[in-house]
Amino acid sequence: MRKLSFIGLLLLMIGMASMCFTPQVAAKSDESFEVTVGIEGDVLSFDPYVYDETISNAICDHVYEALVLTDRNLQSVPGLAESWEISDDLLTWTFHLRKDVKFHNGNQFTADDVIFSFDRAKEPYSKYSQVLGLVKDYKKLDDYTVAVNFTSPDVTFLSRIRILSILDKESFEGKDEGYVALHPNGTGKYKLAEYVREDRIVFTRNEDYWGEKPQVTKVIYKPITNDATRTANILSGNVDLIVNVPVRDVDRLRKNPDLNIIQQPGLRVIYLNYAGWTDNPSPDTKYPIISPKGDNPFKSLKVRQAMRHAINIDEIVERIMNGFATPTATYCPEFFVGYNPDIKIPEYNPELAKKLLDEAGYPVQDSGQLKGYRFQVTLDAPNDRYVNDAQVAQAIAGYLEKVGIKVYLNLMSRNVFFTYIRTSNPMGDVTHFLMTGWADSSGEGVTKALDLLYSYDQTGPVKEGFGDVNRGYYKNPEVDRLIDEALATMDVDKRAELVRKVWEIAHNDVAYIPLYFEHDIFAARKNIMYHPMPNKYVYAWDIEIVK
Repeated sequence: MRKLSFIGLLLLMIGMASMCFTPQVAAKSDESFEVTVGIEGDVLSFDPYVYDETISNAICDHVYEALVLTDRNLQSVPGLAESWEISDDLLTWTFHLRKDVKFHNGNQFTADDVIFSFDRAKEPYSKYSQVLGLVKDYKKLDDYTVAVNFTSPDVTFLSRIRILSILDKESFEGKDEGYVALHPNGTGKYKLAEYVREDRIVFTRNEDYWGEKPQVTKVIYKPITNDATRTANILSGNVDLIVNVPVRDVDRLRKNPDLNIIQQPGLRVIYLNYAGWTDNPSPDTKYPIISPKGDNPFKSLKVRQAMRHAINIDEIVERIMNGFATPTATYCPEFFVGYNPDIKIPEYNPELAKKLLDEAGYPVQDSGQLKGYRFQVTLDAPNDRYVNDAQVAQAIAGYLEKVGIKVYLNLMSRNVFFTYIRTSNPMGDVTHFLMTGWADSSGEGVTKALDLLYSYDQTGPVKEGFGDVNRGYYKNPEVDRLIDEALATMDVDKRAELVRKVWEIAHNDVAYIPLYFEHDIFAARKNIMYHPMPNKYVYAWDIEIVK
C-alpha cells in the first residue's frame, strides 16, 4: 500500500504568502466566551447534503464533519479518519477511523455511519454525487476501517471527500431531507441550540468533542442580507464581526478606532455561463432567446468571443467593486495545481465585438421585435448573494446592449436562484445565460475542471458525478479525456501539465466568461481577532477573543 502524508502529497500549494494563516484558536480555560456574527444570508438547510453553497456549507460544518478535513493551507488533514492509504494500483483508498468519537446525541461513531453516509451521498438530490463519481463500491472491513474501490484512479479523492459530511445512521436511516434538516446531529465542534429563520442561528460548544475545543463557547449567527444594515450593526456594537463588508464602506470602517478590517484574496470566481452546446437551451418562457435565424446564438464561437470583448472587466472591478476584486481569465486560482499563466484576459474592444457578431451572421435588425438589436437573451443572476451582484449584472447587460445584444435581467434572491440553476433540479434547464460564483478549496485545478467543464447533458451527467456545475452544458471530448488522465496521474507536475491544457482548451472555446475573483473583507471589534479561512467559510473556531 502507498502511504500518503497528512499534509497531502497530492497537492502543490504555492503563492500563499500573501495570506495570514494561524492555527485553530483553542480553548485556554473554562471561561465562557460569546460572539455574535453578522452574515450575509441565512442557512438554506441544516441537511448538509442538499445545497452546495458557501453560507450553508460553513454553518453545517459546525455540526457535521468529514473523514478528511481542510487545514488553513488548504491541505488534507485527519478528521473522522485518523489515517489512510492508497493501493499501489491507485484503485483502493483505505480509511482508518477514530475510536471513541460520539455524535451530539451520544451515539457512537463507527464504520456503519460512513457506509450509510456514502449511500445517502449517491441519492439524486445529493450535492455530493461528484465526490463518489469514480467509486465502484465501498466496504466496511471492521467497525473502524472502510475501503473505497474505484473503477478508475482518482488521485485527488482526498481533496474532494473533505466536503462529504458524515451522518449518524441510527438517527437518520429511513428519514428524508426534511427530517434531517430539522434534527441536525453530527460529531462537530458545536451543537445547534436555537434557530429562528432569518433572525438567528445559535450554536453552543460541544463539550464532548473528540479534538481540541475552540475558545468560543457560544456563537450567534445573524443573517443580515442588507449591506448597509450589516455596516450599521458593526458600528452600533450589535454584532462583533461582519462578513462581506460593503466595498463602499471599507474606508469609513477602517477609520473607526474601535474596529479592525481583515482583508485577503478570495477563492470565489464570479463568471458568466451560457448554454452554448445545445440546440434547445431553454424555454425560459417569460423572455426566451429570440434570434433572427431562429437558432441558439451561444453555439457560435464568434458570438462567445464577441461577448468577452464586449465586457469591460477592469471597469467593473474599479467602479462597482471599488477595487476589491481581481480580474481573471480563468476559473482556476493562481496557486492551484494546473493554473495556466499563459491564459490572458481578452481586451475590452466593443468594435471588435460588433465585427465578430456581424461575421457570425447576427447583424443589427432594422425592423420587428429585434429592431436595433441582433438577438435577445435573458441574464439570470442573484441580487443578494455576492458582493454588488445586482449592480454587476446590470453592468453586464449594459455592455452587451452596447454591441447589439438585447438583455432582459432576471434578478432573484439566493433562496430562489440556487434552486433555479441546479443541474440536478427539474427547473435547472430553465436558465440559458447566467451570472454566478464558484469557490473551491481543494487546491486542485482538476477538481474545479471536473465540476465545471466535464461534459454534461441536459438530461443528466455524461459520467456520473462529473460536470455537476457545468450549467452551460459545455462539451469537449478532449477536455474530458485530459481530466480523466489527470485523475489517474499521481505525479503532481505531470498532472499540472495536463490540467493547464484543459484550461487552455476551455479558454479557446470560450466555454465560460470569467469576470473576477472577489476579495474577502471582514470587520471585527477590537477585542476580536479573526483568522479567516481562504475559502471564506466563517467558523467560530477561527475567532479569538482578546481580553
